[in-house]
Amino acid sequence: MAPRILLAGGGTGGHAIPALAIAEAIQKKYEKSEFLFVGTERGVEARVVPKAGFALELISVISLSRSLNASLLRFPFVLLKGFVESLMVVRRFKPHLTVCTGGYVSGPVGVAAALSGVPLAIHDSNVWPGITLRLLSRVAALVMLGFDEAHRKMGGCSIRTVGNPTRFATSNVDPGVARAAFGLAANKRTLLIVGGSQGARSINQAVACSLARLVDQQIQLLWQTGPVDHDRMSDVAKPYGEAVRTVAFIDEMPSAYRAADLAVTRAGAMTITELNLYGVPAILVPLATASENHQELNARVMVDEGWARMILQKDIDGDSLWAEVEMLLQSRSLKEMAAKSLARGTGDAADRIANELIEHDLLRI
Repeated sequence: MAPRILLAGGGTGGHAIPALAIAEAIQKKYEKSEFLFVGTERGVEARVVPKAGFALELISVISLSRSLNASLLRFPFVLLKGFVESLMVVRRFKPHLTVCTGGYVSGPVGVAAALSGVPLAIHDSNVWPGITLRLLSRVAALVMLGFDEAHRKMGGCSIRTVGNPTRFATSNVDPGVARAAFGLAANKRTLLIVGGSQGARSINQAVACSLARLVDQQIQLLWQTGPVDHDRMSDVAKPYGEAVRTVAFIDEMPSAYRAADLAVTRAGAMTITELNLYGVPAILVPLATASENHQELNARVMVDEGWARMILQKDIDGDSLWAEVEMLLQSRSLKEMAAKSLARGTGDAADRIANELIEHDLLRI
């Protein structure tokens, strides 16, 4: 009998992408495995899971507001509805294992699985684990983490640090070739700007205000602006010609990382994982509204490790960004930072997770 695995993780790519990577790693070991993902219609999983060829069930979930508003009154009722829907999914699918990777959708699915006697494994990708997985860790058969620092926040009798799974494969494309593919000069220092799939207004504005100084120092930019700011930022970049390449969204991120000498990015766990996979030093700008300030906590650990710098969102402007970029690109330590970034890369994390599940007898056939 092929194993049936129920997976829940969504809202953002930081939860959905690890779940997909785990499913694909299990599929490589057990080709006839059956998978069912659970998510919400508004989460990124509604787009990426079907595109990857997996079945997806949608349930009712809303986030728990940190401030007093009408959604607080709705929360317990929606939570109860989502739990009942999750119980129905578990009873229909009859999984051998449930894997939760975070986001509010993991809560009702994980509880429904545990109450139904289905073994539960969880994976959290951040330095500060999310509240949903912190609670589920108490009933999980296996807790897997992206960072050692997250151990003290988790319960559970079996906890392993495995790194963060990504669907990216390592790339050996020459940096010059990668730059040329984006229409950039093959031999110029290259700054990659990525504020997330939707862009980041504060980062974009800081880049716009520092463009003249960057280009004057023979620095070229590959700049993912996000769709909302793309037209406006493209107009700002137009006077600088081929030195600044603006795109709304970068599809070929492995090539973008290979092209970069330095990146300016958010500090989500998956972004950090990808930077490490390709050995890219970074200036991290944590999202100020990230739940429980987890991006800043991620960034502080990376700064302490010596391969990243941090500018808080409230502090980023043209001057602060330029000062950091100038210091790093003129520093002899940039190659050392790149080596440290690469050294902590975990390109095999998904395989490690699959092996942990097997070793803990959670992938029974």
